[in-house]
Amino acid sequence: MSAAQSRTLSDSRGRRTLLLCLLYFCQGFPWGFATIALLATLSQAGHGKAETATVVALAILPWTFKFAFGPLIDSVRMPALGLRRPWIAIAQFFMALTLLAAATSGAMDSDATLMYLAWVFFVHNCFAALQDVSTDALAVDLLDDSERGRVNGFMWGSKLLGIAVGGAGMATVIAYSNLQTAVLLQAGMTMAVLGLVIAWRERPGERRFPWSAGSAQGALGKGSFGPLVTARELKRALTNRTTLTLVAVAWAYNIAEGIYDPLTVEFFVQELRWSAERFARAQGTWGVLGELCGALLGGYLCDRLGRRRVAAMGLAGMMVTLLAFAQTAQSWQTPDYLHVLLLPAFKGTLAFATVSFFSLFMKVSWTRAAATQFTLYMAMANLGYAFGAKLITWLERAGLDMSLADFYMVAGLAPLIPLVLLVGLDPDGVEERRLAEAMRLEMARAE
Repeated sequence: MSAAQSRTLSDSRGRRTLLLCLLYFCQGFPWGFATIALLATLSQAGHGKAETATVVALAILPWTFKFAFGPLIDSVRMPALGLRRPWIAIAQFFMALTLLAAATSGAMDSDATLMYLAWVFFVHNCFAALQDVSTDALAVDLLDDSERGRVNGFMWGSKLLGIAVGGAGMATVIAYSNLQTAVLLQAGMTMAVLGLVIAWRERPGERRFPWSAGSAQGALGKGSFGPLVTARELKRALTNRTTLTLVAVAWAYNIAEGIYDPLTVEFFVQELRWSAERFARAQGTWGVLGELCGALLGGYLCDRLGRRRVAAMGLAGMMVTLLAFAQTAQSWQTPDYLHVLLLPAFKGTLAFATVSFFSLFMKVSWTRAAATQFTLYMAMANLGYAFGAKLITWLERAGLDMSLADFYMVAGLAPLIPLVLLVGLDPDGVEERRLAEAMRLEMARAE
């Protein structure tokens, strides 16, 4: 076998970048398919909004408890096959299997078919969420510090592309063929990516298959593991001031989006009298385009200017966008095209900050509980979003006479919290500690 043929993810930047992007693409299209294409197909078949909402709710529900998967993949390992590759392969296989099960559904106007699809996509997204956590852990383990920002931007862009293919792309396939064809195409794409997961090992010397020759490689692969080890390692990881402060940062940076989303729907649909379809189309085009540009630019600059600096720039951009929009309330009834600029401006600056935070969280996830630590940051971001949305309710119940512009002001001030918390953090110190510890372990084993 030639050197080129035996290259692994750890020693091939191109392979690991491509695989991570394809895995993120695979995460995106079930989300887009469930929330856009499948929803529209069931609605067209005569199902009411309460029934279709049940399908979407069950499909998205697994993403809310994915924090449980971090300890699972940190505690249950098959290190001879790679630290993360076995879990990714398992998740990818069952994602494809559940899609094949969905292709056996009956007539779309049947209530039995609707509930069957709801539960199939619930199970499918359980494995998609597991794949998400395993993929993030693989990125934490293998990406070089100099490439984390750029690759995070590519990964985020790939997920957006997956959402677009799963939504608009599969809706087109359904229109020209049927639901079964769309589902089978997705199963085929999932199996193709699974083929790469199987073919490309994480590190030289590991097994490709359970019956192949090979052994665990690297300090993490040869160390002890289990639930108690994971809990102890997570506690050790968070004893550092930087890693602990970033838990609060992860929660705080997403508060603005939690406030923004319900406000903006109300603004366009109730204030400007747009139809829901028109708003969704604008959000899915201009909004997604802004998000894609922000993710790619943020990832590119992150590796050159530093993660904290780019994250701070993104947070400042979010603040300027929301505060400036709040100050223009007196001209909100001017032509619509002026307001459409809000969608790419906010989503773009949010994505700009998000890829920087993802890269930063990966950099400081340094112990054998790296997957659990990184997933903790993701869970806190989701909690921050929920807090922001709930804050609107709390302010309204407080009896305050607040207009939409006032709420946008609150959203615009929210990024000040993570901006202040970023000051004085030392992610490079965490990286140095990780490298020093890995070196000590290797020297101890060599002796």
